[in-house]
Amino acid sequence: KLVLTETIDEEGNYRFSFGTSEEWDDETKKLEDFIPGEPLLNHQGTRIWIIGIKPEFKDELLDYRTFMKYISATWWEIIRNYKVTFIVNFDGVDRKVELPDLPKPLKERSFNNLRIRGIGEIRNLILRYCEKDVSEEFRGVAIQRGGMTVLRLPVYVETPIKSRIYGYCNFDSDLEMELKKCEMPNHFGFFNRKTWNHVREHVKRKIDDFLLEITPKREKIMIETRTIEEAVKLINDLVSDYAPELLTGPPIEGVRSRKKTKVLVPPREAQQIRIDIFRPNQRKFEYNETLVINCEIANDTNDKKDLFFKLTLRHFEGTYKHKSRYELCIPKHSRKKIDIQLIDFDDKKDQAGEYIAEGILEDRNEQLHKRKFAFYLDAEPPKRGKAFVKEFSGCYGKERDGTLRYFAKWKNLPINEKRVLLVVWDHPEFVRLRENTRSKKAEIREIILYFTRCGIDEALKKLLELKYGDNTLDLDKIQKIKNLCDEMLYEASLRIV
Repeated sequence: KLVLTETIDEEGNYRFSFGTSEEWDDETKKLEDFIPGEPLLNHQGTRIWIIGIKPEFKDELLDYRTFMKYISATWWEIIRNYKVTFIVNFDGVDRKVELPDLPKPLKERSFNNLRIRGIGEIRNLILRYCEKDVSEEFRGVAIQRGGMTVLRLPVYVETPIKSRIYGYCNFDSDLEMELKKCEMPNHFGFFNRKTWNHVREHVKRKIDDFLLEITPKREKIMIETRTIEEAVKLINDLVSDYAPELLTGPPIEGVRSRKKTKVLVPPREAQQIRIDIFRPNQRKFEYNETLVINCEIANDTNDKKDLFFKLTLRHFEGTYKHKSRYELCIPKHSRKKIDIQLIDFDDKKDQAGEYIAEGILEDRNEQLHKRKFAFYLDAEPPKRGKAFVKEFSGCYGKERDGTLRYFAKWKNLPINEKRVLLVVWDHPEFVRLRENTRSKKAEIREIILYFTRCGIDEALKKLLELKYGDNTLDLDKIQKIKNLCDEMLYEASLRIV
């Protein structure tokens, strides 16, 4: 859009400028070059012409409620201090602009007569942190000139705090005059000039000091090692099940060759009747040790289900170690744990090597779901490829004095080449999660899920990188990868006991 601006100041000086929000010119053309025959502005004030305005913006601009908010946020100082009245009439009805009631401050800093060497003096700088959110149009620190808000400096801090901060600053007559020379013709900003740059940086430093006063200081956060280890195991199990290409490593010498894993994209919706958990207590067993299988069946349908679960254990050469069958009655929208008998190993009966456990879920008519896992008796399991996450560790988004680091707003840093994923301990979401849990058990569960979610986010990035690297990334692939990661998160929620 093209904006034309006419201005007559208090001394009667006329000025015309034109341009866009990014670029302005106040020397080469006149109003008549754009609107032939249009009389010039003939009184003190400003007239703005907007050429080629978008219909939706025009509708918003002519919404009297929006316009009145804009007037109150821009001219609040002269409305408050000089009792100036603004009347808005877009539809034949006079409406008086009123200032909103701002929330009560919890903390306030007031600076008076701040001298900026070689520049001038800030007469008043007021900063307030409130008990409730401030109206969006008043957030930030208003830079006042001539009783008008020229712009608002944003506050760079997490949203729950940022939305409760507002303030303003005004200047002595000398600095006001210097800032006028820097002001854009549309009165909505300043050019990149010395005076404005020094004022801006001085105010920003005061804002930063104020933020250090109101933001909580960094506290030491302790999380049990066992909780972190459970999160590592969970994310690696999920990646192994859903995105094994992220675990792939070079062939290991001396290990029985296997066919290359075919990567299948899981169905978009989790199967309603399924073997939800099927895993051993460990991957390698010695003779006289016992295999304990953790197995749960989920029924997410609206009906009770009568089911059969068949379990087989066999050596990879074909010899069966165990067979069993369980009858189940599972109510609608529920889960049932199967108490599978413990399985012992005897060096006189059982052959060493790889075993395959297979669970099959059936009703009276068909097979519904099947899952497998491998374990090893008196033999070293083949080395897997890289674990996707070897370790979850932590870092702080704040320095000890409360200063924000560059990654303070991130949940975690990108996983590094050592497969360590650094979680930002003091991220507001992680803090709220720990504060809002009602028991230690619930807190541990939520921490594991939070860590796992961070790991899934990293898996999403890596999968996108892989597809981009082999030139197969398109919108359909992006959606499939997104769905796959959603399913991983869904599965994580179910697996955490």
